[in-house]
Amino acid sequence: MSQIYDLRSALELLKTMPGQYVETDVPVDPKAELSGVYRYVGAGGTVKRPTQIGPAMMFNNVKGHPGAPVVIGVLASRARVAAMLGTTPDQLGFLLKDSVSKAIEPIVIPAEKALCQEVVHRADEPGFDIRKLIPAPTNTIEDAGPYITLGMCYASD
Repeated sequence: MSQIYDLRSALELLKTMPGQYVETDVPVDPKAELSGVYRYVGAGGTVKRPTQIGPAMMFNNVKGHPGAPVVIGVLASRARVAAMLGTTPDQLGFLLKDSVSKAIEPIVIPAEKALCQEVVHRADEPGFDIRKLIPAPTNTIEDAGPYITLGMCYASD
């Protein structure tokens, strides 16, 4: 197993695991359609609990957001998370508990070499609108607006 150190490497691992990753280039609307497609593919459709555990899914053609793919369901399975962390589902909780007491120092990358700095947008730029930049989906047409679930960032400057 290769080391997982970012989302790109996690997706590469999932691609090697049968049934854990699917990708589509079919255009999809982020307003209720994207999540509806994933609900069918990733959770087995509208079913009573427990829902089925399906693959993570990459949408490469999100309407209104050219060049901004959306991945969903990466952490939707204990088995998938365990594989990405190099453990088994039954040992996952212990690994996470132990990792807090054995923290490793971060690797600092100069800003000019950081992949996450390839494209930078600033809130004080004329016309800045985060809703146009991030293809955050809505789950239903009744949602108040788009949102990101389990969006996490652990950072310092």
